[in-house]
Amino acid sequence: MPALKLSGRYYRHYPPEAYLGHATDDLDLDLKDTAFLLVDVYGKGYDEDENKGDVPGIYSAAVEKNRSIVVDHIRPAKDAAKALGLPVVYVTNYLAPSTNEGTEWRNMSIRTCDVDVVDAWPEPNDILAFSDVIAPQEGEYLVKKQMYSGFFETHLDSLLRSLGVRNLVVVGFDLRICLGTTVTEAMYRNYRVVVLRDCTSTSEYPETEEGQWANWLGIRFIESNVGYTSTSTEFVQACTEAMR
Repeated sequence: MPALKLSGRYYRHYPPEAYLGHATDDLDLDLKDTAFLLVDVYGKGYDEDENKGDVPGIYSAAVEKNRSIVVDHIRPAKDAAKALGLPVVYVTNYLAPSTNEGTEWRNMSIRTCDVDVVDAWPEPNDILAFSDVIAPQEGEYLVKKQMYSGFFETHLDSLLRSLGVRNLVVVGFDLRICLGTTVTEAMYRNYRVVVLRDCTSTSEYPETEEGQWANWLGIRFIESNVGYTSTSTEFVQACTEAMR
């Protein structure tokens, strides 16, 4: 069985007096146990000239920020994964029946994002809809989640195990929130994680915007505490070589 040969970057935060820093492993990912996982790539406005619809500003701002990531990096990486025959799995948000006026996550969203999901998320809506450029296609898997992690009270783990998956190549949003908690919980469940670091981003704060420090810290956390990172260019090239 051919393997996907990919350079995986990680970070060595030892010894305490002088960290060794970045290093790479040459990963041989068996095609039979590797999947391509997309986390929260929903939202109208990624297609050219597509109207984002009437959505709260926090969502339209995210689409605007991430459009080039989706079109120029995530979509080519997904196409390469499909051409290689890797399972393509989406996890995406929805309004679970358990979410109501007494749900603390809903109340937190009102406080910090000015969005009441009980009002904003009933489907169909433009917030959770997919743009054509990155929408799930026939033969791909879609797992709906309510909270940040794709593993919390979902069938994601059962699906991946039924597919024989051991390795996850991961893209999507948000690096510190939904993608970040999903890959952390993947590691808890003994999956080997490779995040394509140019296929994700995170929201910045006024204090971190200039240096994009929130994004920097999110990548460093994954490389130090979860798994590996690589890039879409490296991944596409590895898929091309695996097909030869």
